Amino acid sequence: MTDCSTVRRMIWTQDSPMHALAPHLDGCPECRTEMRRAEQMGVSLSSLATSLAEPPEMLEAQLLTLLSRSRMRWARNAVSHPMFWRSAAMGAAAAATAVGLVVAKRKVRPVAA
Repeated sequence: MTDCSTVRRMIWTQDSPMHALAPHLDGCPECRTEMRRAEQMGVSLSSLATSLAEPPEMLEAQLLTLLSRSRMRWARNAVSHPMFWRSAAMGAAAAATAVGLVVAKRKVRPVAA
């Protein structure tokens, strides 16, 4: 005979077929109550899953529209911020300096003796 704690674990985890628990459940009112609680929980969860499984038809399109607006608003704010232009100018100046150094180095060649 299986003890109550093992039977309750098997009820909630469904580790074994329920017919294997029948001999214990026939003689144990506490475990029968636990079995009913587990069955009621299963019914409640399955009804919840089906009621939440159907999203509204336009939900995806609406979310994508909101996301696009949010990204556009963020980009507009970033580009209009003075720090953006300061950083862009510094980056452009650094790139121009690097190109100028490469060009100058190529033009200045050591004279072969």
